Amino acid sequence: MSQICLPLGIAKTDVELLENLIQSSETLQVNDAIFQQGERFSKVYAVKSGTFKSSRIDGQGNEHVTAFHLPGELIGLDGIYPDTYSSTTIALDTAVLCSMDYDELTQLCTSIPALQRQLLRLLSRDIYESYKANAENADHTAAQKLASFLNNLSTRYELRGYSALSFNLAMSRQDIASHLGLTPETVSRLLKRFKHDGLIDIENRHIELKDAGGLNALIACANG
Repeated sequence: MSQICLPLGIAKTDVELLENLIQSSETLQVNDAIFQQGERFSKVYAVKSGTFKSSRIDGQGNEHVTAFHLPGELIGLDGIYPDTYSSTTIALDTAVLCSMDYDELTQLCTSIPALQRQLLRLLSRDIYESYKANAENADHTAAQKLASFLNNLSTRYELRGYSALSFNLAMSRQDIASHLGLTPETVSRLLKRFKHDGLIDIENRHIELKDAGGLNALIACANG
């Protein structure tokens, strides 16, 4: 997790200051919430293990899944500007996270410039990835959206030292569909098609990417 969340090359004493800021780890079970949409923003959370889902409820009461969070990723940064959490975030499996008080974190950033740069880099990454996903999904077919989603998970797992080709989908088909703007039936149908075409092998929630190159080719091909 330190490779994802901590700046490189900071002094040992500064690392100790940051470690003192991080509150003790907390274990959550399935459907346990970290925070609720509209709740006052106060803390940033780092995932140590497990998977989390962030979702928003619109004016008509419909849920829209906005993000999935994996080990080594930070949760809650989008609450800085509005001063409230913009989503409800829950655990999708047994998960462990630690929390950092945001006011204390920003105070520490004034004395550790490298930490400030790292925090800004993480904020910029979230903005970039959100923009990239929105731009790509606008023109993608349903199959391309799902292939991009699987490819994104693969890349994120690999960055964290896990297998890029074999992992569990902690999220349900309904959650994936909501996140991609598809129906659950479409997601299930496409997963079966990908399996039939030899791109993946899937058993319940365990998935293996059999032809990562084929998935990338599908993402890159012209619509239709």
